[in-house]
Amino acid sequence: MKPKVAFFVVIFFIGFSCQKANDFNSLVPATVAENPNLQSLTINIADKDRKVHYKTFGNSENPVLFVIHGSLSDMRAFLPFEILSDKYYVVMWDMRGNGLSERCTAQELSINFMVDEIKAMKNIFSPDGKINIISHSWSGLFAAVYLATYPNDVNQAVLLEPNVLKSDLVDDAGIELDLFTGGFLDMTYNTNYMSANNNEVLDYQALAILESAVPNFYCNQNNLPDWPVWRLGVLAVITWDAELMNGTSMDYDFTQNLIDFTNKVLLVGGSCSPIGYDFQEKYQKPLFANAEVVKINNAGHRMVVEQFDTLVDVIKKYLIEY
Repeated sequence: MKPKVAFFVVIFFIGFSCQKANDFNSLVPATVAENPNLQSLTINIADKDRKVHYKTFGNSENPVLFVIHGSLSDMRAFLPFEILSDKYYVVMWDMRGNGLSERCTAQELSINFMVDEIKAMKNIFSPDGKINIISHSWSGLFAAVYLATYPNDVNQAVLLEPNVLKSDLVDDAGIELDLFTGGFLDMTYNTNYMSANNNEVLDYQALAILESAVPNFYCNQNNLPDWPVWRLGVLAVITWDAELMNGTSMDYDFTQNLIDFTNKVLLVGGSCSPIGYDFQEKYQKPLFANAEVVKINNAGHRMVVEQFDTLVDVIKKYLIEY
């Protein structure tokens, strides 16, 4: 079978470990592990204490709403969701290994441990009550696994173009990613001469991907929409991609027990992305017990910055507090 990938960066650097660079301000911003002025909290995942950079908005007495970024990202692009803090206590954070949160080993970044991270944050911000979730791309996959694992923890969940939840859907939908897209070549070339143990350099070099990778996920393939980030977390996405791959093929299924979450899930897809509205409606919606799919016109995978006002209106129509 010819390798087919749905929004996965197919590059393998499994042996990466986390090391501190000598000068964290030379290429990319320092993380909370080096800059004590950044707001942080500590969570224990995989028997390791790690600091995460976070922000909260609104009244802590309101229902808790987690806003979770996807891969090659951090919470920066999602900060406009502060607008929902009139009705919710909005909690955002850079996931471990991403953004300004502490870097860690690849072993700590497995998909199940990312689900554990959401649970750890719930235990801090809503230990006795249910949470609500807005998630994007890779974190949409994490959120779906969370719904399946902890169905009683969540009231409402919004999944913005969640990553493909079953590998066979890649073939069923005919999704194919050109592995020779410029961004992937840039990353592969750059990693040939930079230290695989230096997260600072790795995160810096991969910035080229934001400008050139997977253009078929956007309406204007020659001019991708800007995606604001503080700092990429490249080891994280490499680890997640590798977990889905078996040689040159994929064989995974994250839908086990997903049907146990019976509240309505909102799936949102852009009009231009291969994993946008059409894909979510036909292939991912049936995986949930109760789901609605909404299209954002004139938007691709970066709908958060492409059509934010429209997106917020769609989300408000779903969220019960509105």
